Amino acid sequence: MNEFRSSVTLEELSEDNLGLLLEAAVADADPLEVMAAVDGPPGWTSRRRWAFVEFHRGRALHPSAPTERTFVIKVDGLAVGATRLQPHGADVEAGIWIGRSYRHRGVGGIVAAQVRALAAGTGARRITAVTTSGNIAARRLIETGLMAPVHIEGDEVTGSSHLV
Repeated sequence: MNEFRSSVTLEELSEDNLGLLLEAAVADADPLEVMAAVDGPPGWTSRRRWAFVEFHRGRALHPSAPTERTFVIKVDGLAVGATRLQPHGADVEAGIWIGRSYRHRGVGGIVAAQVRALAAGTGARRITAVTTSGNIAARRLIETGLMAPVHIEGDEVTGSSHLV
């Protein structure tokens, strides 16, 4: 279902919208769905919120050497998740997370197609994405949105596709 085709946009991450991305994550995602594990009790503790912000500041928002481009996924102007492109030579790795309220509603497929087009626009030769074998929705996005056949090894699922 593509309920949001005309209203799904990607906005490059900045200090101005980083707080909105954090709010979306806190409101609609488990920390383990959107960031690396942080010691402490479960949930969005102040330490996890700080780690989420600092992670993005150290990668996409690093002032002199960003390691990836991150985009806030917006539906009707509301931040609902994020996607990223991380260069690896002439290839890029893509990642997507979407808040629970917007999953299974067509947003992921639209975003995956937009990310594939963004990656091709950078001149990258190949796009790759990785997920776990149990993440059926992500596997479907890799195959249909990124147009990348998947390879399963243990619990890791990798999809890779030529862009040019």
